[in-house]
Amino acid sequence: MENNGKGLSIAGLVLGIVAIVLAWFTMINIIALIAAIIGLVCAVKGKQAATAAGAPTGLATAGLVLSIIGLVLAAIGFLSCTLCIVCVGGTAGLMGL
Repeated sequence: MENNGKGLSIAGLVLGIVAIVLAWFTMINIIALIAAIIGLVCAVKGKQAATAAGAPTGLATAGLVLSIIGLVLAAIGFLSCTLCIVCVGGTAGLMGL
């Protein structure tokens, strides 16, 4: 069976798109973060396999870019949501609640 990295490239592309979409929802940013990391790994492995086989690497490159964008958006969302929860918890602690 020929391994030209197409399957991994498509998986990276799909996971990158999923990560970007899920990054906009506040409480599920951790899922977007995980999807982006897995998409990044798949896209890199797919690009390596495609390069070794002499196949086109466009899908892998698109998956890599979308996974990076999804990772950044999810990380920003996750950190800002975590910071907000910590601030509310700290304020509630100061008020004696």
